[in-house]
Amino acid sequence: MGWTTHRVRACSLQELPPGTARKLRIAFPAIAIFNVDGTVYALEDLCTHAFAVLSAGRFESMSVECPLHRSQFDVRTGDPLCGPAAKRLRTYEVEVIAGEIIVHIETWFSGTLA
Repeated sequence: MGWTTHRVRACSLQELPPGTARKLRIAFPAIAIFNVDGTVYALEDLCTHAFAVLSAGRFESMSVECPLHRSQFDVRTGDPLCGPAAKRLRTYEVEVIAGEIIVHIETWFSGTLA
């Protein structure tokens, strides 16, 4: 039993040009990935205030704005920049290998393998 990390391909770097965001639906909650001037960041895709989908919000420079109540978060750290949200978003490690964006997702393994 314990935490295990899965390396998951999100998309190619070519599919996520600088200044764009995308939802990665392979995890719960969903993960949003953002390209900030060629550096890719990954965050939990739900606002910590009212659970709105952040990948549908306005992404500008290094922040994303919640489409519901306009909370803003730093996409590099997950820190709230502007309320009403006050809680930090979970962040995920990202690497780019041979032009492919890989997100590291931790899950709890509590069973046994047959």
